[in-house]
Amino acid sequence: MKRAPAHAGSLRVTERFAFVMMFTVMAAFVLGLTVLAANSGARAEAQRLAYVQRTETPAQGSEPAPSTGTGKQAAGAQTATRSARPSKVLSARLTTALRAALGTRAAHLSVGVVDTATGAEALYRPGKRYHAQGITGADILAALLYQHQHARRPVGRLDARLAAEMIENGNRTVATRLWRAIGRGAGLAAANRALGLRHTVPGVADEWGLTRTTVPDQLRLLTDLSSARSALDLPCRDYERGLMARAAAAWRWGVPAAASKGTTSAVTDGWQAGPAGFVINSIGVIHHGGQELLVVVLSRNWPTRLAGISAVRAAAVAAVSALPGSP
Repeated sequence: MKRAPAHAGSLRVTERFAFVMMFTVMAAFVLGLTVLAANSGARAEAQRLAYVQRTETPAQGSEPAPSTGTGKQAAGAQTATRSARPSKVLSARLTTALRAALGTRAAHLSVGVVDTATGAEALYRPGKRYHAQGITGADILAALLYQHQHARRPVGRLDARLAAEMIENGNRTVATRLWRAIGRGAGLAAANRALGLRHTVPGVADEWGLTRTTVPDQLRLLTDLSSARSALDLPCRDYERGLMARAAAAWRWGVPAAASKGTTSAVTDGWQAGPAGFVINSIGVIHHGGQELLVVVLSRNWPTRLAGISAVRAAAVAAVSALPGSP
């Protein structure tokens, strides 16, 4: 007669006891893991909430970030930096206004405008790159100021004098000296990464005027000079805007054409003859109908300098008319 397998039939007492002990140990192990996971999740959630509170709530007794303006202007600059997005409706209005003002000549330009109080933004052909020419001076100075701020050393008297000559008078020889001082193209590129200019390509060697840029990058630079949410601190922002305000008073041919009479603008203009015609650019912070606006006009291939300047002025006026609330 064959003997039945050991697992057949009822279990012995010792086997039952072993089975119960093994089941008890496994149940205790599973229960322990469950409690540990719950506690870890609770600690992680508490840490996350604490981090959110630290980053979104100002510390007790801390001062708010410095701003170049007060009240509505200061809050508006922060809004523009934080959440400005080009509106399809406003961009369509800008396109219509430009074509009405310039006709086929609008194909020579790219334009952008931002209302710092509301963040409303309109763009026309924003993906096009242009040789920056003279407006590179504003970027060179921003890079110089950022480098000194980062190194925690003041700008020397000589560099300050050169900066004033570059921005106020458009002195190209002086611009070359400061271009070298910041480390040429590599220095500009490094500073632009901190400033948020993502699509500007510096010129090679000493050809700083051949730096290629876009309307969105130039609006970003103007935002860096206007908002507390900037890589530049308040003294740096005020210093560069002060020089640009002097330039606007002396050379009122670019985007200040769209400013209300009696208001102050901060502007950098540039032009240069090229093989295909004149490059004419103008960027600035202007005031129109109680609004603080950032305006950028980049253009090329004009038959004469005066033709380009006339078109840039018309484009600035058209850009302002595209925004809500514009008189």
